[in-house]
This record gives sequence, C-alpha cells and structure tokens, in this order.
Amino acid sequence: MDLLARREHGVRELATKLKAKNFQAGLVDEVVEGLVEDGLLSDQRYCESMINSRFNRGYGPIKIRYELIGKGIPEYIIDKTINELSPDWRQVLVELIKKKYAGELSGTPAERAKKVRFLSSRGFPQDMIFGVMKNAEFE
Repeated sequence: MDLLARREHGVRELATKLKAKNFQAGLVDEVVEGLVEDGLLSDQRYCESMINSRFNRGYGPIKIRYELIGKGIPEYIIDKTINELSPDWRQVLVELIKKKYAGELSGTPAERAKKVRFLSSRGFPQDMIFGVMKNAEFE
C-alpha cells in the first residue's frame, strides 16, 4: 500500500517491485490480483497518468508508447487511452521547439539534422517533425 500511496503503478511494475523485496511470488500474485479486484491498482489509470505526465514534459507518442510497453502495459490499453485523451502532439512539438530552439529551426543542413534527431529522440515521428518545420507552425 505504501508504494501505491506515492503514485500509480502498473500491475507488472508493482509485482516486480514486490518480488524484488523478496516476497513470495505466489503471495505477490495473490495480493496484486486482490488490489486489481478492489480497484486500487489499474493499468488504465497508470497509463493515463504516464501519458499526461510525459505529455506535459514534452515527450512524443513514440517514446511514451515504448515506455509504457516496457512497463508491461498491454498495447490495447495504450491505444484506448491515447484515443480517449487525444493529446495534441503537434502543439507539444511546437512548444518544445519554442523552448529548446527559441522557435528557430533554420541553419545549416547539419544543424537542422541535429535538431531533427533531438526531436525524434523525444518521441516525435519524423513526418510530424518535418510537417511542423515545413509549415513553420511555431511562428
């Protein structure tokens, strides 16, 4: 309960943490199942929390998706949650460009490629990056 009081956890993440503290695997599975049944542990809520948190920190859909998959969240829950929340990824990308580059994406081809690599590493698809750069949606 102490772990759940701090923040949302995914089912697999909580089970892994408890097993790492040397609790019996059978007991951990039983407790986690009980928490899910009581509504105290939910992959859906965890997914919403992670998407909102990462979205607000300027991360794109690709990075968030891979992070959630790495935490053991099923892809159908990720897809459903992203569709329900329908975040404005383009706006986050534009805000990140304004913050990181003061809205300036021009420069030599090498400088532009470096900026594209950074934005890609933040989890934005290249077609979205090039679309924003082409349309100069940040000005």
